[in-house]
Amino acid sequence: MPDEPSSDRKSGFLAFWTTLPGILTGLAALITAIVGAVGLWKTQSGGDSTPTSPGEPVTATSTAETGRQGSGSGVLAKGRLSLVSGDWADLERGQVGSAVAGDVTFGPETTPTLHAAGAASLAPVDARPTKRSCVSALTARSDSFELVSRVETKWICVSTTEKNVAAVRILSSPGPGNAKLVLGYTVWP
Repeated sequence: MPDEPSSDRKSGFLAFWTTLPGILTGLAALITAIVGAVGLWKTQSGGDSTPTSPGEPVTATSTAETGRQGSGSGVLAKGRLSLVSGDWADLERGQVGSAVAGDVTFGPETTPTLHAAGAASLAPVDARPTKRSCVSALTARSDSFELVSRVETKWICVSTTEKNVAAVRILSSPGPGNAKLVLGYTVWP
């Protein structure tokens, strides 16, 4: 009859969880697991516990970088941004959001369209532009919008609202299963 002590242990173990101390122990274990998961999540997200509301700007992907003083490169900012319909992008700050007062906006039309914001303007170019070639293109042409599908060159010069010059490259266009417009950009002072 070695099975009886084993079944007594099982029934005693299960009986414990139906008592008040057992229920409190289970609840404490659940709370500990939730607190541990939240702590791990905050550690993974860099500890930023500031909630963002839909109206607040969202910082661009981690590939955005700001020019360094004295670096001699002449680049103010460089990076990559992902926009969904209705998003604005501030190229100098590398920020994307629905309430960002930026340089370009994506959409909201059903045909993917990139718009110049406020005092900004756009000019498509045929090859990888430099600051000088963007200034020339923006002097010759000053568009308020470009249809993403018609920009065959995939390069667009932008005069920003801060009076800087930028080159924007369409890295990925929206399509079936992908609603994002992905842009690479370089801003010169």
